Amino acid sequence: MAVIGNVAASRYHELVASSLRQVEVESAAQWALGDAALEIEPIREWGGHLRIGEGGQRVEDSLKYFAEDVGLSAATVRTYRWVAAKWPAEHRVAGVSWEVHKILASADEPFEVIAHPPLNERTGRYSWDGDAAKRAVGWKTSTPVTVEEKVEAVTELVQDEAVACRVAVDLLKRREVVFVAMRDGDARYMVNEAQFEQAEADDEFDEEFQDVLAADELGGGEGQERFDDPATVVRHWHRQMEFVDLIAVCQGFIAGATRLVPKLRGQEFTERQHGQVGSVLEKLRATADWIETAVATGQTDLDEALAALLRGE
Repeated sequence: MAVIGNVAASRYHELVASSLRQVEVESAAQWALGDAALEIEPIREWGGHLRIGEGGQRVEDSLKYFAEDVGLSAATVRTYRWVAAKWPAEHRVAGVSWEVHKILASADEPFEVIAHPPLNERTGRYSWDGDAAKRAVGWKTSTPVTVEEKVEAVTELVQDEAVACRVAVDLLKRREVVFVAMRDGDARYMVNEAQFEQAEADDEFDEEFQDVLAADELGGGEGQERFDDPATVVRHWHRQMEFVDLIAVCQGFIAGATRLVPKLRGQEFTERQHGQVGSVLEKLRATADWIETAVATGQTDLDEALAALLRGE
Protein backbone atom coordinates (compact mmCIF):
# COMPACT_ATOMS: atom_id res chain seq x y z
CA MET A 1 0.00 0.00 0.00
CA ALA A 2 1.36 3.42 -0.98
CA VAL A 3 2.29 5.68 1.90
CA ILE A 4 2.63 9.47 1.86
CA GLY A 5 4.35 10.80 4.94
CA ASN A 6 3.01 8.72 7.81
CA VAL A 7 -0.40 7.96 6.30
CA ALA A 8 -1.74 5.70 3.60
CA ALA A 9 -2.39 7.26 0.21
CA SER A 10 -6.16 6.90 0.65
CA ARG A 11 -6.04 8.73 3.98
CA TYR A 12 -3.79 11.39 2.45
CA HIS A 13 -6.36 12.13 -0.26
CA GLU A 14 -9.10 12.34 2.38
CA LEU A 15 -7.03 14.90 4.29
CA VAL A 16 -6.39 16.88 1.11
CA ALA A 17 -10.12 17.00 0.32
CA SER A 18 -11.07 18.17 3.81
CA SER A 19 -8.20 20.68 3.86
CA LEU A 20 -9.33 22.15 0.54
CA ARG A 21 -12.71 22.84 2.13
CA GLN A 22 -10.94 24.53 5.04
CA VAL A 23 -8.91 26.66 2.63
CA GLU A 24 -12.14 27.73 0.94
CA VAL A 25 -13.63 28.68 4.31
CA GLU A 26 -10.49 30.58 5.30
CA SER A 27 -10.35 32.39 1.96
CA ALA A 28 -14.02 33.34 2.26
CA ALA A 29 -13.34 34.81 5.70
CA GLN A 30 -10.34 36.77 4.41
CA TRP A 31 -12.39 38.17 1.52
CA ALA A 32 -15.22 39.09 3.90
CA LEU A 33 -12.86 40.89 6.28
CA GLY A 34 -11.21 42.72 3.39
CA ASP A 35 -14.56 43.79 1.95
CA ALA A 36 -15.68 45.00 5.39
CA ALA A 37 -12.51 47.04 5.87
CA LEU A 38 -12.89 48.40 2.34
CA GLU A 39 -16.46 49.45 3.06
CA ILE A 40 -15.38 51.20 6.26
CA GLU A 41 -12.53 52.97 4.48
CA PRO A 42 -12.64 52.80 0.67
CA ILE A 43 -9.29 53.18 -1.06
CA ARG A 44 -9.26 56.59 -2.71
CA GLU A 45 -7.30 57.70 -5.74
CA TRP A 46 -3.72 58.77 -5.08
CA GLY A 47 -3.66 62.43 -4.12
CA GLY A 48 -7.39 62.53 -3.39
CA HIS A 49 -8.73 64.50 -0.46
CA LEU A 50 -9.25 62.39 2.67
CA ARG A 51 -12.04 63.92 4.69
CA ILE A 52 -11.40 63.86 8.41
CA GLY A 53 -14.48 63.43 10.56
CA GLU A 54 -15.62 65.68 13.37
CA GLY A 55 -13.57 63.75 15.86
CA GLY A 56 -10.44 64.11 13.74
CA GLN A 57 -10.54 60.42 12.81
CA ARG A 58 -8.17 59.32 10.06
CA VAL A 59 -8.14 56.20 7.85
CA GLU A 60 -5.48 54.62 10.04
CA ASP A 61 -7.61 55.19 13.11
CA SER A 62 -10.72 53.62 11.56
CA LEU A 63 -8.81 50.52 10.46
CA LYS A 64 -7.10 50.29 13.83
CA TYR A 65 -10.44 50.34 15.64
CA PHE A 66 -11.84 47.70 13.29
CA ALA A 67 -8.78 45.48 13.78
CA GLU A 68 -9.06 45.74 17.56
CA ASP A 69 -12.77 44.94 17.51
CA VAL A 70 -12.31 41.78 15.41
CA GLY A 71 -9.16 40.66 17.22
CA LEU A 72 -6.65 41.13 14.41
CA SER A 73 -3.60 43.30 13.89
CA ALA A 74 -3.97 46.54 11.97
CA ALA A 75 -1.39 45.33 9.43
CA THR A 76 -3.46 42.22 8.70
CA VAL A 77 -6.61 44.27 8.21
CA ARG A 78 -4.78 46.66 5.88
CA THR A 79 -3.57 43.69 3.81
CA TYR A 80 -7.08 42.21 3.58
CA ARG A 81 -8.41 45.61 2.52
CA TRP A 82 -5.71 46.09 -0.13
CA VAL A 83 -6.28 42.64 -1.66
CA ALA A 84 -10.05 43.14 -1.68
CA ALA A 85 -9.57 46.43 -3.52
CA LYS A 86 -7.25 44.79 -6.07
CA TRP A 87 -9.73 41.99 -6.72
CA PRO A 88 -13.33 43.12 -7.20
CA ALA A 89 -15.78 40.30 -6.50
CA GLU A 90 -16.46 39.64 -10.19
CA HIS A 91 -12.76 38.91 -10.84
CA ARG A 92 -12.17 36.55 -7.92
CA VAL A 93 -11.68 32.95 -9.05
CA ALA A 94 -13.44 30.21 -7.12
CA GLY A 95 -11.17 27.36 -6.12
CA VAL A 96 -8.11 29.62 -6.05
CA SER A 97 -6.95 30.56 -2.56
CA TRP A 98 -6.93 34.09 -1.21
CA GLU A 99 -3.14 33.79 -0.82
CA VAL A 100 -2.69 33.22 -4.56
CA HIS A 101 -4.93 36.22 -5.28
CA LYS A 102 -2.78 38.32 -2.95
CA ILE A 103 0.44 37.33 -4.74
CA LEU A 104 -0.97 37.73 -8.25
CA ALA A 105 -2.27 41.18 -7.35
CA SER A 106 1.31 42.34 -8.04
CA ALA A 107 1.21 41.08 -11.64
CA ASP A 108 0.94 43.58 -14.49
CA GLU A 109 -2.31 42.00 -15.71
CA PRO A 110 -3.58 40.00 -12.70
CA PHE A 111 -7.03 39.21 -14.15
CA GLU A 112 -5.42 37.78 -17.28
CA VAL A 113 -2.68 35.91 -15.42
CA ILE A 114 -5.00 34.14 -12.98
CA ALA A 115 -7.11 32.85 -15.87
CA HIS A 116 -4.18 30.76 -17.14
CA PRO A 117 -2.88 28.51 -14.34
CA PRO A 118 0.43 26.72 -14.97
CA LEU A 119 0.89 22.98 -15.29
CA ASN A 120 1.80 21.22 -12.07
CA GLU A 121 4.22 18.53 -13.26
CA ARG A 122 3.68 16.42 -10.16
CA THR A 123 -0.10 16.22 -10.44
CA GLY A 124 -0.43 16.72 -14.18
CA ARG A 125 -3.12 19.36 -13.60
CA TYR A 126 -3.23 23.06 -14.38
CA SER A 127 -3.55 24.76 -11.01
CA TRP A 128 -2.31 27.58 -8.82
CA ASP A 129 -0.32 27.33 -5.61
CA GLY A 130 1.84 29.75 -3.66
CA ASP A 131 5.11 29.04 -5.46
CA ALA A 132 3.45 29.01 -8.88
CA ALA A 133 1.99 32.45 -8.17
CA LYS A 134 5.36 33.78 -6.97
CA ARG A 135 6.98 32.42 -10.09
CA ALA A 136 4.38 34.17 -12.23
CA VAL A 137 5.18 37.58 -10.72
CA GLY A 138 8.94 37.01 -10.59
CA TRP A 139 9.28 36.56 -6.84
CA LYS A 140 11.60 34.18 -5.06
CA THR A 141 9.86 30.85 -4.50
CA SER A 142 9.78 28.98 -1.21
CA THR A 143 10.96 25.76 -2.89
CA PRO A 144 13.30 26.23 -5.88
CA VAL A 145 12.35 24.03 -8.83
CA THR A 146 13.81 25.49 -12.01
CA VAL A 147 17.56 25.71 -12.68
CA GLU A 148 17.45 29.49 -12.31
CA GLU A 149 15.68 29.26 -8.95
CA LYS A 150 18.15 26.68 -7.65
CA VAL A 151 21.12 28.78 -8.80
CA GLU A 152 19.66 31.82 -7.05
CA ALA A 153 19.13 29.82 -3.85
CA VAL A 154 22.69 28.44 -3.91
CA THR A 155 24.13 31.88 -4.65
CA GLU A 156 22.46 33.29 -1.56
CA LEU A 157 23.99 30.52 0.56
CA VAL A 158 27.56 31.23 -0.62
CA GLN A 159 27.69 34.98 -0.01
CA ASP A 160 30.46 34.37 2.53
CA GLU A 161 33.84 34.08 0.76
CA ALA A 162 35.03 31.20 2.95
CA VAL A 163 31.91 29.19 2.16
CA ALA A 164 32.13 30.06 -1.54
CA CYS A 165 35.74 28.86 -1.70
CA ARG A 166 34.92 25.52 -0.09
CA VAL A 167 31.97 24.97 -2.40
CA ALA A 168 33.95 25.98 -5.51
CA VAL A 169 36.79 23.59 -4.68
CA ASP A 170 34.37 20.71 -4.14
CA LEU A 171 32.45 21.46 -7.34
CA LEU A 172 35.62 21.68 -9.43
CA LYS A 173 36.37 18.08 -8.46
CA ARG A 174 33.40 17.07 -10.59
CA ARG A 175 34.62 16.43 -14.12
CA GLU A 176 31.57 17.71 -15.98
CA VAL A 177 31.50 20.87 -13.88
CA VAL A 178 35.09 21.63 -14.84
CA PHE A 179 34.43 21.20 -18.56
CA VAL A 180 31.34 23.41 -18.45
CA ALA A 181 33.12 26.06 -16.38
CA MET A 182 36.02 26.20 -18.81
CA ARG A 183 33.63 26.89 -21.68
CA ASP A 184 32.80 30.20 -20.02
CA GLY A 185 35.21 32.88 -21.20
CA ASP A 186 35.21 34.89 -17.98
CA ALA A 187 35.69 31.81 -15.80
CA ARG A 188 38.51 30.55 -18.01
CA TYR A 189 40.25 33.93 -17.88
CA MET A 190 40.01 34.08 -14.08
CA VAL A 191 41.43 30.56 -13.74
CA ASN A 192 44.36 31.39 -16.02
CA GLU A 193 44.99 34.60 -14.11
CA ALA A 194 44.95 32.74 -10.81
CA GLN A 195 47.38 30.15 -12.16
CA PHE A 196 49.88 32.85 -13.09
CA GLU A 197 49.55 34.47 -9.66
CA GLN A 198 49.91 31.11 -7.92
CA ALA A 199 53.01 30.32 -9.97
CA GLU A 200 54.58 33.61 -8.86
CA ALA A 201 53.70 32.86 -5.24
CA ASP A 202 55.29 29.42 -5.52
CA ASP A 203 58.49 30.97 -6.88
CA GLU A 204 58.63 33.31 -3.89
CA PHE A 205 58.10 30.33 -1.59
CA ASP A 206 61.06 28.51 -3.18
CA GLU A 207 63.36 31.52 -2.86
CA GLU A 208 62.79 31.68 0.89
CA PHE A 209 64.60 28.36 1.30
CA GLN A 210 67.58 29.06 -0.97
CA ASP A 211 69.86 30.36 1.78
CA VAL A 212 68.93 27.53 4.14
CA LEU A 213 69.62 24.90 1.51
CA ALA A 214 72.92 26.48 0.50
CA ALA A 215 74.08 26.60 4.11
CA ASP A 216 73.09 22.97 4.58
CA GLU A 217 75.10 21.89 1.52
CA LEU A 218 78.21 23.85 2.58
CA GLY A 219 78.11 22.65 6.17
CA GLY A 220 77.74 18.95 5.42
CA GLY A 221 81.38 17.81 5.82
CA GLU A 222 82.68 14.24 6.15
CA GLY A 223 82.06 12.47 9.40
CA GLN A 224 79.16 14.68 10.28
CA GLU A 225 75.83 13.11 10.98
CA ARG A 226 73.29 13.78 8.23
CA PHE A 227 70.64 16.25 9.33
CA ASP A 228 67.33 16.43 7.48
CA ASP A 229 66.43 20.06 7.83
CA PRO A 230 62.65 20.62 7.99
CA ALA A 231 62.93 23.19 5.22
CA THR A 232 64.58 20.57 3.00
CA VAL A 233 61.82 18.09 3.71
CA VAL A 234 59.13 20.67 2.99
CA ARG A 235 60.86 21.67 -0.23
CA HIS A 236 61.04 18.04 -1.31
CA TRP A 237 57.33 17.59 -0.70
CA HIS A 238 56.63 20.83 -2.51
CA ARG A 239 58.56 19.65 -5.56
CA GLN A 240 56.76 16.33 -5.56
CA MET A 241 53.37 18.03 -5.44
CA GLU A 242 54.35 20.33 -8.30
CA PHE A 243 55.42 17.32 -10.36
CA VAL A 244 52.16 15.51 -9.66
CA ASP A 245 50.17 18.64 -10.54
CA LEU A 246 52.09 19.00 -13.81
CA ILE A 247 51.43 15.40 -14.80
CA ALA A 248 47.75 15.81 -13.85
CA VAL A 249 47.42 18.91 -16.05
CA CYS A 250 48.97 17.13 -19.03
CA GLN A 251 46.93 13.98 -18.52
CA GLY A 252 43.78 16.03 -18.09
CA PHE A 253 44.33 17.69 -21.46
CA ILE A 254 45.01 14.34 -23.12
CA ALA A 255 41.92 12.78 -21.55
CA GLY A 256 39.76 15.71 -22.57
CA ALA A 257 41.02 15.66 -26.14
CA THR A 258 40.57 11.89 -26.34
CA ARG A 259 36.98 12.29 -25.21
CA LEU A 260 36.10 15.23 -27.43
CA VAL A 261 37.97 14.85 -30.72
CA PRO A 262 36.14 11.67 -31.87
CA LYS A 263 32.89 13.60 -31.57
CA LEU A 264 34.08 16.01 -34.26
CA ARG A 265 33.83 13.38 -37.01
CA GLY A 266 31.90 14.72 -39.99
CA GLN A 267 31.44 18.21 -38.56
CA GLU A 268 32.15 21.26 -40.66
CA PHE A 269 33.62 24.41 -39.16
CA THR A 270 33.56 28.00 -40.31
CA GLU A 271 36.67 29.91 -41.26
CA ARG A 272 36.42 31.83 -38.02
CA GLN A 273 36.26 28.61 -36.01
CA HIS A 274 39.31 27.28 -37.85
CA GLY A 275 41.14 30.45 -36.89
CA GLN A 276 40.12 30.13 -33.24
CA VAL A 277 41.28 26.51 -33.08
CA GLY A 278 44.55 27.43 -34.76
CA SER A 279 45.15 30.21 -32.23
CA VAL A 280 44.52 27.88 -29.30
CA LEU A 281 46.76 25.17 -30.76
CA GLU A 282 49.54 27.72 -31.17
CA LYS A 283 49.25 28.50 -27.47
CA LEU A 284 49.27 24.79 -26.64
CA ARG A 285 52.43 24.15 -28.65
CA ALA A 286 54.17 27.12 -27.05
CA THR A 287 53.08 25.96 -23.60
CA ALA A 288 54.32 22.42 -24.30
CA ASP A 289 57.72 23.83 -25.33
CA TRP A 290 57.78 25.90 -22.15
CA ILE A 291 57.06 22.82 -20.03
CA GLU A 292 59.74 20.80 -21.79
CA THR A 293 62.31 23.57 -21.28
CA ALA A 294 61.39 23.94 -17.60
CA VAL A 295 61.73 20.20 -16.97
CA ALA A 296 65.03 19.93 -18.87
CA THR A 297 66.77 23.04 -17.54
CA GLY A 298 64.86 24.08 -14.42
CA GLN A 299 64.33 27.52 -15.95
CA THR A 300 60.70 28.57 -15.62
CA ASP A 301 61.00 32.16 -16.82
CA LEU A 302 58.22 33.15 -19.17
CA ASP A 303 59.58 35.28 -22.00
CA GLU A 304 57.58 38.29 -23.11
CA ALA A 305 56.52 36.77 -26.44
CA LEU A 306 55.11 33.64 -24.81
CA ALA A 307 53.46 35.63 -22.03
CA ALA A 308 51.78 37.88 -24.59
CA LEU A 309 50.67 34.85 -26.59
CA LEU A 310 49.11 33.15 -23.57
CA ARG A 311 47.33 36.36 -22.63
CA GLY A 312 45.84 36.45 -26.11
CA GLU A 313 47.63 39.63 -27.12
